[in-house]
Amino acid sequence: MRLWALLSKEWRLLCRDIHALAVLFLMPLTFVLLMAFALSDLNSGTPATASVSLLQHADDADSRFFAAALAEQITVLTTVTDTTNNLTQVVTDKNFSELLNQEATSTLPQLQLIFPASTVPVLRQQVRSAVILSLAQTRLHAFLSANEMLSDEQSLTEQLAIVRQQTDSTITELDLGTKGQVFGQASASQHSVPAWLIFGMFFVMLPMANTLLAEQQSGTLLRLKSAGLPPLTLALGKCLPYFMINLLQFALLLTVSYLLLPVLGLAPLQFNGSPVAYLVLASSIALCSSCFGFLIASLVRSNEQALMLSGGCNIILAAVGGIMVPTVVMPEAMQQVAALSPMNWALEGCLTLLTGHGDIVDIMPSALKLVLFALSSFALAYFIYKYKMSRIKWTAIY
Repeated sequence: MRLWALLSKEWRLLCRDIHALAVLFLMPLTFVLLMAFALSDLNSGTPATASVSLLQHADDADSRFFAAALAEQITVLTTVTDTTNNLTQVVTDKNFSELLNQEATSTLPQLQLIFPASTVPVLRQQVRSAVILSLAQTRLHAFLSANEMLSDEQSLTEQLAIVRQQTDSTITELDLGTKGQVFGQASASQHSVPAWLIFGMFFVMLPMANTLLAEQQSGTLLRLKSAGLPPLTLALGKCLPYFMINLLQFALLLTVSYLLLPVLGLAPLQFNGSPVAYLVLASSIALCSSCFGFLIASLVRSNEQALMLSGGCNIILAAVGGIMVPTVVMPEAMQQVAALSPMNWALEGCLTLLTGHGDIVDIMPSALKLVLFALSSFALAYFIYKYKMSRIKWTAIY
């Protein structure tokens, strides 16, 4: 009965705090939607749009064919006469035809790629791949022309179509599941939504710290202590409401993502795997975030410390754990560090279900690590909280 009263108290405090509700629900939803939009092209494999200028110092058949082949690969290709523009530049040599069939060990390049210094790696790779394919098609065109397999009477468009038939490939991309099963490629939302959902769930540490400080400053903790409530009951009364809030966050954000993302023109979120596995994983993540939030709340002594420590820990765990930067692009040493972050365990469990079509057995390693981390955090936080409760004294206010 006492524990239920404590739970009701926490719910009433949260309902009165608009800022806390915004942090717990509105901010994670905003993160999910914004990052789903921002990463939709990247996660879906859609190449970024590159604007490229082509400067050719020769006007022969090979140069003209290379320009036509490159125009099919680059979204925006502009032919220029100098290098004064600020676009990515492809500059061919005046001896382009002679250098086209040179050996790979030759030090003389057929062309130069000049990138603006601020060009991101994904755009560099896109342009580089397009140029390499266009060079290969131009070499094939030269070979076919030399062996009279192409006629001068054919237009450049017809020649390009013939060469493209010889170089085009049909490749089907499939994903490998946790059980070795093969299925269609996961959508972009399967990758982006769980990461920012977890990031939002761990933000419960901020309202937890603020409410605990408010109770301490207003004398509420002292009155609860005087009522004879044991510290363990008070600690559970602080963690359980946020545990349930985390479960509500998990269900609400997944539901909104499932319903809203297709309406906004983004890839739909598909629920793969066992429903029981989702419940187990959501419970373990909620337990971990609420207990870790209780630990942060028991450590801080001011609202400034609560903001800095909770926000800092959340951002650091997200940066290290693969939320902000995927672990697959990290160096090996950083991947080993990422494996120590509870956000990484939560993310791996979510991806196992959403992209790997796993079941409860597959997510158990992640769930167990989250639960063990939660119990360790709660135990440490409980002793700190109990020590703080023992030092609370009555003070006279005039």
